[in-house]
Amino acid sequence: MNVAAELELEMEDAGLVRRLSAVLKPDNEGLPRGTRLAMTAAGRSLRCRVVSDAPSTALSTLMALMRDITLFQEVWLLSRT
Repeated sequence: MNVAAELELEMEDAGLVRRLSAVLKPDNEGLPRGTRLAMTAAGRSLRCRVVSDAPSTALSTLMALMRDITLFQEVWLLSRT
């Protein structure tokens, strides 16, 4: 059984979406067997879709993405001050 989970973020500008996508890309390689992750950046929107054989793997992958996004946000906000 495959489980799919999606996360879509709307950002204030397309440049920020491109930077976040570039930062997340290296962390999203080498996923567990049976797990796929697709990220799509379009305009001010970033969509992440995780598909996995195991529900717990899909959920933990999505949670790791959210942690990485939160860290990016904190660093980005600090760099603006």
